[in-house]
Amino acid sequence: MRADLHIHTFHSKDNHQTLEEIFQAAKTRGLGAIAITDHNTTVGAMEALKSAPDWLIVLPGIEITSEDGHILALNVLKEIPKGLSAPETINKIHDAGGIAVAAHPYRKWSGLRESTIRKSSFDAVEGINGRNTRNTNRRVLDLASEIGLPKIAGSDAHKPSNIGAAVTIFSDSVHTRDEMIQAILNKQVSLEGSGRQTKETFSYGSRSIARWMRRGMRRL
Repeated sequence: MRADLHIHTFHSKDNHQTLEEIFQAAKTRGLGAIAITDHNTTVGAMEALKSAPDWLIVLPGIEITSEDGHILALNVLKEIPKGLSAPETINKIHDAGGIAVAAHPYRKWSGLRESTIRKSSFDAVEGINGRNTRNTNRRVLDLASEIGLPKIAGSDAHKPSNIGAAVTIFSDSVHTRDEMIQAILNKQVSLEGSGRQTKETFSYGSRSIARWMRRGMRRL
């Protein structure tokens, strides 16, 4: 089963895609599961749980803005406060019954530093992020392997055409959210995808800087 474990809806301030568009893109790209991970809110994830078609597993999540960088909380049903340190955020995620994933490490402005990942109790690392550069993804994969953390992949899609650009592959025997989480923790998944090429990265970086300046140079 192919799963995209990092997707945003219009409930993220930097996004406009609807759940209907996401479900259609997932079907077109042969996905069996998705994680809805809006910035600092579970509203999109909760709506997806209620409205997803029967063939699609929805893993509810959040992309939390910690003071150290972005952290994915997977399989959580309640919101986690933003602005806490990485260790505090991870504890809140665990208290909510979820797992904490280091989101797109090394990314400027929003990525976690390597030192933060090494000293914090993350459950997994986002080894392939569809919006990272390919070189950055390779660095993250090497880091995760070195420190022995499980790895996941997700597109970080903000529009339907990007959904499925990076996926986590589960055994076809996995049928529930809890089974997905257990497979991740047991390292019983594989990853597929690469990342942005140089031209795409330059264009994305220019847009990101413009948006960052418009919101007063604050993180999402």
